[in-house]
Amino acid sequence: MQILLFNLAALVGATAQGLTGFGSGTLMVSSLVLIYPFRDVVPVVAVVALGTNLVMMGLARREFDWRRGPIAALSLSAGILGGAQLLAVLPVDILQRTLGAVILCYVVLNVFRTPAPERMPAMGRADASGLAGSSLFAGVIVGAVGVSPIPLLIYTNMRYPKRYSRSILTMAFLLGSAVQAAIYSHLGLLKMHSWWLAASCLPIILIGLIAGHKLHYRVEQKTFSRILALVLALPALRLVIG
Repeated sequence: MQILLFNLAALVGATAQGLTGFGSGTLMVSSLVLIYPFRDVVPVVAVVALGTNLVMMGLARREFDWRRGPIAALSLSAGILGGAQLLAVLPVDILQRTLGAVILCYVVLNVFRTPAPERMPAMGRADASGLAGSSLFAGVIVGAVGVSPIPLLIYTNMRYPKRYSRSILTMAFLLGSAVQAAIYSHLGLLKMHSWWLAASCLPIILIGLIAGHKLHYRVEQKTFSRILALVLALPALRLVIG
């Protein structure tokens, strides 16, 4: 039953990831922590996210931004190193309430966010600084509660067209998820069972990513993101209320 539930969560999350460039971690963690212990879920999702982002690298490779992507990736990874320490030491109830609050921010962002711009802005110090700062802050959130990096999502959605936003997020998430899995393993949060459970999700991840990637060019992202956000609202409230 555990493998089935993790695979169902991975399928929905991977489809969202292929479509928008994010959502896999948020959907998996927010649904699975209602059933399983928080510290058992987040490390497994980190490994699943690593596989998800490896496949996304192949699907979105033609749209990569090799100037902005590395900035986001390195800054996100630095934040994750600090945030992961919080997962190891903070009380579970604080982490769960924080997770719920982060997801509610995600809901508000996707329901009321500013429409994505049609053109890429010029690459300058202001843009690079904003991207690095939002990525660093986002990394702390990812490391601590294992969900979508809200500050980075806000910044990329406000600044970049959706296909470039997705490519920057993919580049950031690949390195970030690798660092996240490594630090969780170092802290003793990843057990052998966690690796096997994550591995069982890989085939369904591939299916979800391909489906989401095809939808990316056919479905208007704003509509899908709003529906996705509304689905997350109830579990987020349950986590916050306790």
